Amino acid sequence: MILGIDIGGTHTDAVCIHEGEIVDTAKAVTGSDLVVSIMEVIDALDIDYTAIRRVVLSTTLSTNAIIQKIYPLTGMIISAGPGIDPRNFFLTDDFFMVDGAMDHRGREYIPLNRDQVVSVAGSLKKTGVEGVGVVSKFSVRNPSHETAICSMIEKDFKCSSMGHSISGSLDFPRRIHTTYLNTAVMPLQKTFVDAVKNALNELGINAPLLFLKADGGTFSSSAADRLPVETILSGPAASMMGALALNGDKSSTTLVLDVGGTTTDIGILLKGVPIFEPKGLDISGVKTLVRGLKVLSVGSGGDSCVRINNDRICVGPIRHGPPVALGGDIPTPMDAFALLGGFAQGDPEMACRAISEMACELRRDEKAVAEEIISTMVKNIKNEVDAFIEEINSHPVYTIYEMLHPDIVRPDRIMVVGGPAMLLKPYIEKAFSLECIVPDNFMVANALGAALAKTTTQITLLADTHLDRLICPELGIEEEAPQLLSLQDLRSMGEKAIKENAAYLGLSDDFDVSVIEEQSFNIVRGFSTAGRNMRVKMQTRPGIISQWRGQ
Repeated sequence: MILGIDIGGTHTDAVCIHEGEIVDTAKAVTGSDLVVSIMEVIDALDIDYTAIRRVVLSTTLSTNAIIQKIYPLTGMIISAGPGIDPRNFFLTDDFFMVDGAMDHRGREYIPLNRDQVVSVAGSLKKTGVEGVGVVSKFSVRNPSHETAICSMIEKDFKCSSMGHSISGSLDFPRRIHTTYLNTAVMPLQKTFVDAVKNALNELGINAPLLFLKADGGTFSSSAADRLPVETILSGPAASMMGALALNGDKSSTTLVLDVGGTTTDIGILLKGVPIFEPKGLDISGVKTLVRGLKVLSVGSGGDSCVRINNDRICVGPIRHGPPVALGGDIPTPMDAFALLGGFAQGDPEMACRAISEMACELRRDEKAVAEEIISTMVKNIKNEVDAFIEEINSHPVYTIYEMLHPDIVRPDRIMVVGGPAMLLKPYIEKAFSLECIVPDNFMVANALGAALAKTTTQITLLADTHLDRLICPELGIEEEAPQLLSLQDLRSMGEKAIKENAAYLGLSDDFDVSVIEEQSFNIVRGFSTAGRNMRVKMQTRPGIISQWRGQ
């Protein structure tokens, strides 16, 4: 039995799957204590806890911590050398530079200044910094400066991260940001993971605990402890994986709208495959190397606040609480649905009274006002969708497998999931002039996506036969490269490395390895070839686990 849980901004959803079928679902209000919300939604399930063999969480913890900047004091130690000035990418005053540099092939040309490292570490410790991130330019070609710095300071701080171990992609500014954010949320993630494990154990649930990542895949709790930044924006990723599981038409280009209480997540399925963000995700204006699906979250949901501004009805982007029908103070689109007879929870009379007061202020019919509230919400979503699709079509489009999609993206149908999906369907069809489908289990699509997502990882192997060096940054592998090494040899070594390090990478047994990038260049000295510079990037394919029968 598989248990999937999605912790959203408004509700926490759970779905339990046994032998490929959904056996129970539940929903609870998300409170300030996420562990309590998890326990409440599990308690609402009518299942045998001891039969659970896999638990997957999609959580807003890291995302909220980064957006709200509520993480502990975090420092950075950076060695760069000439070229890009890393000070342009500092995020706090606790960023420090030390002498030391590698060239683009990983050759040291400025030795690391160890005295500076000791001095900087002392300064960071005095300011109360709990974690330190370490980044050197071209560390993915030679991580020795990063590993040396980390070994010198790690005993003095609660946690640390090294840039080369987070991603094998070259992008110094994004590496700085990603390492900083990863280090910043590490203490929060570890505390959360430990608390969830203890709570599950108390219920008699001893199954492996997995976390959903931004790329629509999962990894183990131990990998999540080490790389918590990978879980940012996992909520929208859960939307897309849930839509993928519920999508029966693999020939269409489907616009996916997951309408929650606080936000609506927007994504695209190209012939049944999500779009991928190749460079890395942006969060709160910060560019990272975190692999992720191309999604957009907008502040327009069922509980968005409704107000009057210059005799115009405005919806969102802020949520001030639940609908008036459920005890809130400010009208919402769900209150408009209550007046129109589509939402019967709580006290519909209170909702009707709130909408009637707005109608009185506008000197208009209350039903017309309720209709305009909903239409305004849908119009807001459509405006964001139009901008999203325009932005997608202005850049090369990659699918989840990192395959280039050559055609212009034009959705020919819409899938709507989330609590208000069925109520919004006719309004969305009218606004978009497209077929709109609401699949079975639309209420818990996010939790379903989390439950069914395969475990994923990506590694990069770089070989320079002229320098006799072969490294895999993500796994910390560094060894001699045979002079006659070929791309086929490098691919075989990568497959073996993934399988041998599956537990460390957070993988389960259900994964397929594929090559998504490979390059080979001759190194010429004088008039002869002195060696080869090769790069192979490999991943385990994202997708839905084989236990699901709903396809």
